[in-house]
Amino acid sequence: MKQNIILWLGTIIITFLAGYMHNVTGPDYPVSGTIGIHGQKVTFKFDKIYSGNDSYNVIIKSDVKDVKAFLLWKDIPPYHLSPGLLKQLPSVWHRAVMSDSGSFIKGRIPKHNPETFAAYRTELNYNGKQYFLPEDKPVTIKFLGYVNSSVMNIFYFVLFGGLILAVRTGLESFNNNRRIGMYTIFTCIFFFLYAVCLVPLKSSYELNALNHFVPPIHSLITFQSLSLLLLWIIGLSLIFNFKGNKIIPLVLSSLTVILYIFIHL
Repeated sequence: MKQNIILWLGTIIITFLAGYMHNVTGPDYPVSGTIGIHGQKVTFKFDKIYSGNDSYNVIIKSDVKDVKAFLLWKDIPPYHLSPGLLKQLPSVWHRAVMSDSGSFIKGRIPKHNPETFAAYRTELNYNGKQYFLPEDKPVTIKFLGYVNSSVMNIFYFVLFGGLILAVRTGLESFNNNRRIGMYTIFTCIFFFLYAVCLVPLKSSYELNALNHFVPPIHSLITFQSLSLLLLWIIGLSLIFNFKGNKIIPLVLSSLTVILYIFIHL
């Protein structure tokens, strides 16, 4: 009993750390920072991806009073266009006044169609000086269609359920009464649901394809989900053909964590 508790605690800790590493190393991790203006803090966190039905809210926390703030943003043409077409498209920065509620400065980027991009940053003016957030370059944000909250809850339940079971399968090698086969079967089931059902469903919402059009199959699947599924289908065969081998579950578990952390597409 004590051994099982320790293994489950280890599983939860490893999965939590994997989730954290996946977020902070991902290309969609928000750009954040803090600057000082006359000894007072201004803090921001700008997203790189937005899924919603409404305009995207840009929010800055500011301790500076009476600062004038402007939201600068422009559309980014699709990346698949040729250089000649890109030069023909206008590149206009929109400049909108941001509202100041005392502690928070707010602005809005209008709702965009799914799979479109915009660049944005903010300009702060105080005592004749100009400050840009971020200071170096604008942030690029990708707009996606709104995903129903119940779909997202099931999506994360299946994803992290599969990750927990995958890690637990590897740690089961250290258990005296090993049930590696059982954990492997359930891991396969979870990753099958993830790759075949939940990822395509989530992608359909993000593309706003439901009741509108039939998207191509490559836009509904991800390399990460298919890799995890294929890994555990192969792993299931290896584990049942080499019963008693402790290395195979550990390798499968380690590869799962690596794939999840470093593959984001």
